[in-house]
Amino acid sequence: MELTPEQLEELRLGALTAIDGLWFLEVESAYGFEAALKLDLEVWKKYGLVVLKRMARMLGLDLSSGAPPDLETVNLLMENICRIDGTECRGEVRGGEKILFRVHRCSWWENLKKAGREKVVPCEDIDNTIFRHWLRAVDPSLDFEITASLPRGDPFCQWIVRRA
Repeated sequence: MELTPEQLEELRLGALTAIDGLWFLEVESAYGFEAALKLDLEVWKKYGLVVLKRMARMLGLDLSSGAPPDLETVNLLMENICRIDGTECRGEVRGGEKILFRVHRCSWWENLKKAGREKVVPCEDIDNTIFRHWLRAVDPSLDFEITASLPRGDPFCQWIVRRA
């Protein structure tokens, strides 16, 4: 008997969120919520940079050239970094000056709700910190604004990305 490729993919996606959640709970147990959140944010900032570098290499992009990528490329990177964990999202470049990015299903938000921690963990603060950090690593002139969010009760998260 063997697992199908789909079953293995489901296990990988679940493992990603499980290891993060378990790590966070252990640090929280040992050092408290604030310390766990602070360390978690630093880990996720670094995780994103590693993934962006690998993704850029796979796509043949040179993010270190000093020439900022166009917004279509930024959108492609955002869509893919979000989809790694099973998040369902879509971005659209509007007028060549901004990206309207929507997350319709977020595995992290779903896991927080399952664990009863959706009111404890500041989801929007985490997104503001992590995505702003990742975007500025791609292009320091990029800015990020959350205009709708699942935690607020909206039907999706919506972000606007533009150059400052």
